[in-house]
Amino acid sequence: MPEYKTEPLNVPYVSGLLPEGERNRRVALTSFRSSGAQGRIPTREVECYECGKRSHVPASAQTAACVHCHATLNMADVELNADSRNLTVRTLGNVMVAPGAVLSRLSIVCRSMTVYGRVSGNIRCTQELCFRESSRVEGELRARRLVIARSAEVVMPEGVSVREALVEGKLAADVRAAGVIRIGREGVLRGRCEAADVVVEPGGQYIPPRN
Repeated sequence: MPEYKTEPLNVPYVSGLLPEGERNRRVALTSFRSSGAQGRIPTREVECYECGKRSHVPASAQTAACVHCHATLNMADVELNADSRNLTVRTLGNVMVAPGAVLSRLSIVCRSMTVYGRVSGNIRCTQELCFRESSRVEGELRARRLVIARSAEVVMPEGVSVREALVEGKLAADVRAAGVIRIGREGVLRGRCEAADVVVEPGGQYIPPRN
């Protein structure tokens, strides 16, 4: 019978390692990519709803940790509708109240909030609080910017604290603003104003309380 001889099996991997040339190539490629990766990652500035300090987090992240107080921060957008049972929301994302929803005793901390339904409760927005429909909001309201849309008639018995405000509909509230309160051409504001300036466009009305 013929004699068979085995030959040594030559493979490019030894103990799970790549050949030296390939390993060096990948190390060099990884080093090149990582050197500028940090600058290419989109980020956004957020304000921690626990400690109130600002930091930058990846723009696409759904959760993040505050670099100051290490709190776990929710960054997802939230929609509240007529069937919503969770009336306490803490997020660095945006909140929308759907048309037809009537929600009371809310406790909201978010980036921006747009209201198409009727709400009442404590609301704090680090950016914009916008009312698209009529509502009576009993509670503490704070936002960077308040917007009352032309179709809305909003009553805020406890007032609102903002940096700036745009009233294009009707608002009955005491407004405390660090910046400018602007009343649009069809806007009506009833209440006391504490602001750096109040600008009333032609056709708008500012009606202060009678002493």
